[in-house]
Amino acid sequence: MEPPSYEEASLHPPVLGTQELNTPPPPSYDAYLHSPSTPPPTYGEAVTIQPDHFPVLTPPRVPTAVTSPSENTGVIFHPVTQIGVTPSVSSRQTQTVVVVTQPQPVPISVTCLGDIPGVVCCPHCHHVVTTKVTYLPGGAAWCMCVLLTMLGLVCGFCLIPFMVRGLQDAHHSCPQCGNHLHTHRR
Repeated sequence: MEPPSYEEASLHPPVLGTQELNTPPPPSYDAYLHSPSTPPPTYGEAVTIQPDHFPVLTPPRVPTAVTSPSENTGVIFHPVTQIGVTPSVSSRQTQTVVVVTQPQPVPISVTCLGDIPGVVCCPHCHHVVTTKVTYLPGGAAWCMCVLLTMLGLVCGFCLIPFMVRGLQDAHHSCPQCGNHLHTHRR
């Protein structure tokens, strides 16, 4: 049996079950368009300055009323910066400020220097300095050059290890007196 043609199928409506007959029609397009309950704010209401939730903190200030030089303790008073807290005058006077300083670098032993500059106490001039590093080809660069030559890479490729910093020795010297301190070999 062949299916009916388009004309024959359009003459007979399709057979519907009981569930298809009870479906409501789709809602109209206008049902979802509703006017807002309140009008938008006016320009003046929209651009009013709102309270700042992140206020700019004031810098510390030094009290200027010092009666004698012996009373100048070097303590800087800073106002309380919490929002909504108003400190009393007596609580401001009892606040102290702790000043934390960066610790000085500790010199390391001259024999512990690697391939980067380090802080050492020069044994020649006894100054605490950061070493000056010069990179020169060492044993690792020469071995790699010989290996590349033996592999047949002789048209300049065997010279690449002399340009790679990871294969060079680091020569540390003192920038004050210029004396050689250490050589980090590869």
